[in-house]
Amino acid sequence: LRETFSSIVREMRVTLVRTAYSSILYEGEDFSSVLMDGDAQLVAMSKGQDHPLHIVPISWSMKSVKEKFGDDIQPGDIFLHNDPYTGGTHLNDVAMIYPLFADGRLFVFPVVRAHWGDVGGMSPGSLSGGATEIFQEGVRIPPIRIVEQGRPNAAALDLIFSNMRGPRERIGDYNAMVGTCKKAAERVRAPP
Repeated sequence: LRETFSSIVREMRVTLVRTAYSSILYEGEDFSSVLMDGDAQLVAMSKGQDHPLHIVPISWSMKSVKEKFGDDIQPGDIFLHNDPYTGGTHLNDVAMIYPLFADGRLFVFPVVRAHWGDVGGMSPGSLSGGATEIFQEGVRIPPIRIVEQGRPNAAALDLIFSNMRGPRERIGDYNAMVGTCKKAAERVRAPP
């Protein structure tokens, strides 16, 4: 079982590298992918490939999602999060949390935290030594249900991507993250 979960995480990494739009993901591999359980505990990660600065706060991001949405997490939901005040790292590192269910109960969460090349703010790349407050650094994404039971929240996605430079690349990376989580879901649900 342990090796199966580790294999799924390795495949998540390969999927993101092959489908990402931005070079920071497909060349720099500035992302991490994990499987977490319903108690926000680590189930599997790639040994030696994922960044501890991404991995450790993922449990805090998941706890923030669970605090905000409680029992209102449904099959087909997808959550985004980057807010450092509720478990994120810096604004460029966006976490996608993808709940999977088995027998009607939450089973495991594929999670990807990936560095987006720009999330708005006062300077391209969203990293500026001149920033004096977080609002100058880019768009803060509190735990948000970006897909509800399989239906994307188009208004929220438009708002997020309209406040970032290079929206085509951001949207491409977002879609790559969705595809990565879907690949994990496919593997988790595959017969042994």
